[in-house]
Amino acid sequence: MPVEPNTPKKRLLVTSALPYANGDIHLGHLLEVVQTDIFVRFNRLLGNEVVYICADDTHGTPIELNALSQNITPEELIGRVHKNHSRDYAGFNISFDIFYTTNSDENRHYAELIYQRLTEKGLVVEREIEQYYCEHDKRFLPDRFIVGICPKCKSPDQYGDVCEVCGATYETTDIIEPRCFICGNPPVMRSSRHLYVQLAKCEDFLREFIDCPGVIQDDIKKFVKSWIDEGLKEWCISRDGPYFGFKIPGTDNKYFYVWLDAPIGYLSSTDRWCKDNARSVDEFWGENSNTEIVHFIGKDIVYFHALFWPVMLKNANFAVPASVKVHGFLNVQGEKMSKSRGTFILASEYLKKVDHPQASEFLRFYFGSKLSPTTGDIDLNKDELVSRVNTTLANNIGNLHHRTMVFCQRYFDSMIPDASWDKEIESKVYAAAQEIATHYERCDFKLVVEKIHALGSVGNKYYQDAKPWELVKTDPDLAAQVMVTCVNLIKSLAVFLKPVMPHLSAEVEKLLRREFVWEDYRFSLSNEKMGEVEKLVKPLDTEILDPLFAGVVINDTKSGSETGLIDIDSFSAVDLRIGKVLSAKKVEKSDKLLCLQVQVGKQTRQIVAGIALSYEPQELTDQQVVVVSNLKPAKLFGIQSQGMLLATKDPAGKLVLIKPQREVNSGEKVQ
Repeated sequence: MPVEPNTPKKRLLVTSALPYANGDIHLGHLLEVVQTDIFVRFNRLLGNEVVYICADDTHGTPIELNALSQNITPEELIGRVHKNHSRDYAGFNISFDIFYTTNSDENRHYAELIYQRLTEKGLVVEREIEQYYCEHDKRFLPDRFIVGICPKCKSPDQYGDVCEVCGATYETTDIIEPRCFICGNPPVMRSSRHLYVQLAKCEDFLREFIDCPGVIQDDIKKFVKSWIDEGLKEWCISRDGPYFGFKIPGTDNKYFYVWLDAPIGYLSSTDRWCKDNARSVDEFWGENSNTEIVHFIGKDIVYFHALFWPVMLKNANFAVPASVKVHGFLNVQGEKMSKSRGTFILASEYLKKVDHPQASEFLRFYFGSKLSPTTGDIDLNKDELVSRVNTTLANNIGNLHHRTMVFCQRYFDSMIPDASWDKEIESKVYAAAQEIATHYERCDFKLVVEKIHALGSVGNKYYQDAKPWELVKTDPDLAAQVMVTCVNLIKSLAVFLKPVMPHLSAEVEKLLRREFVWEDYRFSLSNEKMGEVEKLVKPLDTEILDPLFAGVVINDTKSGSETGLIDIDSFSAVDLRIGKVLSAKKVEKSDKLLCLQVQVGKQTRQIVAGIALSYEPQELTDQQVVVVSNLKPAKLFGIQSQGMLLATKDPAGKLVLIKPQREVNSGEKVQ
C-alpha cells in the first residue's frame, strides 16, 4: 500500500488534454485540470517523482478563422490566448511543471519524426478525394471555411459542418448555397490527394493495448473495442494549404492535420522541460522507459487517445500510455454549457465574480467531492456548492480546527500539550489512511472527501463528548490528552486534504511549523509550540455566488414555450413506428450517410441516415429500429428520404440506434 514508508517510489508523467488556443479557459476545462492536479499532488505527497505536462493546442482552421476575423495573425492570437490560459490556471493553483505550446520547434521535430517512422513502416497511403475550392482565393476550403444555409433548419450563415442554431451536423456538400468564408464567392468542386494512416494494420496491437490492465476504464473499454470490431477506418492526417500548422515534408502544399500534432504536444513539451532541467526525454518516452505515462481526457476525445495516439507512439518507437483516465462533461445548474443559457462560465469570470478569499479552493473542493473513476457527467449547482463547502469545510473540519487551536492557545499557552493521545482515535485515522490512499490512486476523489468528512465528524464528536472546557478545571491531564489527540487528527485531515486544497493545508502547515508529506498523517505531535491561530475556513454564502449565476437560465418556469415542454397533443402528432431494416448501403461521396430500405408495416421506406461512422451497412440488416414515419420527405445527396431513425449517443459520442427491448411486429406504433 502507498501509505507504507518503504514503498518503492515511482516516476510518472501526467498530462491534461491540451486546451484549444481559440478562446479562454472555461469551467469544463477547469474540471479536468483540477482532477489531474489532485492526482499529481497526491503522488508528489507520496514522494513519487511526477512531471505534470500541458500545452496549448494551437493549430487548425478555427485558429486561422478567428485570427482572420480579428485582423491579426494566428501567432498573435495564440500568444494572447496563452497568457490568458496561464493566468487562469494559476488562479486555481494548477501545478504544471510546464505549460507549453504545440507551435514550437520541438513539436515540429517530433511530428516530422513520427510521420517519417509511420511512413517507413508502410502505414501511410495517398488517396484522392473531392473538396470545395475557391477560385477567387485560390485555395481548398475546409469545412469551417464554407458558410451557407443549414440543410436542417434553414438558418443562414452556418458553417460547413455544423449548425450553431439547431446543432445539426452534416457533410460539407449538404449545405445550401455554399460560399467561401473569406470572399463570399461560391466554391467549385476539385479533386485533391491526401495522406491516410492505415489503422487496420495495427488492429492486433490495439486490441492488446486496450486489454492491458488499467489502461482505460471498463465503461469506456467496450466502446473502444466496438470501434475495432467494426473495422478501423483510415485516418486522414493531411490538410491542403494554406493551413496554420506544420508543412508535411516532401509535399508541395500539404500540412499535418491538427489532430496529428496536438497529442505530440505531450511529447514535445516533455522534451522542452527536459532541456530546461538537464534531463533526457528517453527517461519518460523511451520505449523501454519505466515511467508511467498517465493521460487525463474528456470522453469526447477517446477515439484519438485510445486509437490514433498509441498507434503513433508504438510505430515511432516511443512508450505508450500506462493509463488513459476519462471523465464526463460539466453541466451547470443541470444544463449543458451554453452561451445562450448563461451556463458557459469562464474560469476568469468565476475568480472575478465570486468575492471570497477561498473561492478557487472551494471550487477545487467541490469538483473533488463529485469526481469518481467513471465517465458520468458532473453538475455544478450553486446551492450544492454552498452546502458542501459549509457542511464539510466550515462546520466540520474548520470547526474542529478552530475550537481545538483556540483552546490550546488559551489554556496551554499556544503549546501542543506534552501528553499521550487517544489510541482509539489514532487507529481510526490509520485505517482511514489506507482507504483514502486507495481512493486517491483510483481517482475516486468523491470517496476521499466522504472519508475525510467522516473523520472530521469523529473528531468533533470526540471533542464534544470529552468536554475539555470542563476537564481543564477538573482533570487537566485528560484535557491535555484530548487536545493532543485533536491537534494530531487535524494534522491528519490537512494531509489527506492537501492534494485537493493545497492552500488550506498550507495554513495548517504554517500553524504546526512543518511541510507535510504523506507520512505526516501519523500521530506525532506533542510538546511543541504552535504558530498564530487564524480561522481556517470562512463560510460561503449563497449571495456571494449570485453574480456568477445571475445569467443562468433554468428550465423551471410554467410556460411551455419557455421551457421547451410539450403537451400530449404535440407528442401525439409525431408518428413513431417500429421498422425492420431490409438492406443498407453507403451513400457515394459521403462519409456519414447510409441509405436504408426499411419495412414499416406493409410499406418499404427509403431512409437516409447519418450513421455511417457508427455502423457498417451489413450489421444493420434485419435489425429493428424506431422510425419517425410521418416526417415530410427530404432529399439528401439527391436521394429521397422518407422518414427518420431515432438514435442516441454512447459515452464516447458514437450513435446508437434505438430499438425495442424484444422483437415486435413491424409497423407497430410507439405509444
